Amino acid sequence: MAMRSAVLLLVGCAACGGTGSDPVDASTGGRDGSSVDGAPVDASDVATDDFERAGLGTDWVVVFPPTPPNTQVQIVGSSDLGMGPGPEGFFLVNWTRRAFSADQFCEAAIPADVTPGWAHMVYVRWRASDRARYGFAYDNDPGQPNFGDWIFKYDGVPGPQTRIIARVAATATPRPGDTIRIEVVGYRLRGYLNGTLVLEATDTDASKIADGVPGLAARWATGNQSTTTAVRVWESWSGGSL
Repeated sequence: MAMRSAVLLLVGCAACGGTGSDPVDASTGGRDGSSVDGAPVDASDVATDDFERAGLGTDWVVVFPPTPPNTQVQIVGSSDLGMGPGPEGFFLVNWTRRAFSADQFCEAAIPADVTPGWAHMVYVRWRASDRARYGFAYDNDPGQPNFGDWIFKYDGVPGPQTRIIARVAATATPRPGDTIRIEVVGYRLRGYLNGTLVLEATDTDASKIADGVPGLAARWATGNQSTTTAVRVWESWSGGSL
C-alpha cells in the first residue's frame, strides 16, 4: 500500500503515562512461542504494549502522518491505539525502543469495541532507506483488486514499486477481538489469524528487505479520508526476535 492509498498502516508508543512492557513471555497468537519453523523464539527479546495509558510516548515513532507535531495518532480512552479528529484517516507507526533481529514477528489485537470500517495491517522489516516494509493484511477495500483476500504486500514505497507477494481468498476474516500476526525468517513470510496459518510465501524479488523494524498500520477501508471523531483501531501489540 502506498502512503495514501493501498491497504493499510499504523503506529503506537509506550511512554506518556506508561510504557510497553519489555521483555515478556514469548507465547503469543495462541501458539506456544517455543519455536517458529523449527527455530526458537528468543523470549528475552520480545516486547509488548497494551496501550493502557493516557499518551503514546516515545517508544513508537509515527511515520505517517508525517508532519510534526502529530496529534491525530493517539491513545483513545486510555486503552486503544487509534486516531483523533483531523484531516487524515490513515496512520503508520514503528516500534523503535530497541532493535530486534532481522528474523522477527509483529502481532496485534483488534479491540472488541473497534471502530467499524477500518483496515488493519501488521508489518515487519520497515526499511529506513526507502520506507519499504513487509505487510500482512486482510484487504477489505472494495476498490482494490485484492478485495476479500489475505495478502503479503511489499509496501510503503511509491505506487509503481509496491507489489503483492502472495494472496489467498479469505475463508475467515478479522473480527473484533481477533489477533493478526506476521513472521519473517530469512525471506520466508507467514501470516496468522488467531494463531492459525492463513498465508505463507517467500520473497525472491531483487528489492527484498533484509532487515528493519516492526510496526502497525491502519486506514479507513475505503481510503484515506478525514476522521471526524476519535477512533479505536488496535487493542494491544507484541513483537520481537525469532
